[in-house]
Amino acid sequence: MVFSVQQIKYELLGYIKEFDPSFKNSYVGVASDPRKTLVEKHLLDLETDHWIYKQALSFTAACTVQRYFLQRLKADGVVASAGDEDLDCVYAYHKSDHTKP
Repeated sequence: MVFSVQQIKYELLGYIKEFDPSFKNSYVGVASDPRKTLVEKHLLDLETDHWIYKQALSFTAACTVQRYFLQRLKADGVVASAGDEDLDCVYAYHKSDHTKP
């Protein structure tokens, strides 16, 4: 299911606040295959770690959401600067000792 920028902000905001009210221990990224990225790049255990993702309308929309969390709420992450329209999912996870970063 595809979500608007506002819907994704609302969903991620509520989810992240459950585990990290300050947002500093959360990572927000953009990916075309968020589950694969979470496991292979960030070393998450999808069964036990806290994570969420939502598909945006476009790459531009996904970047808008990501910038909101990184710049305004000071979550961790690397700003997505280039990508095609397949790069349209925004993901977030709560960082722990075994995740990268």
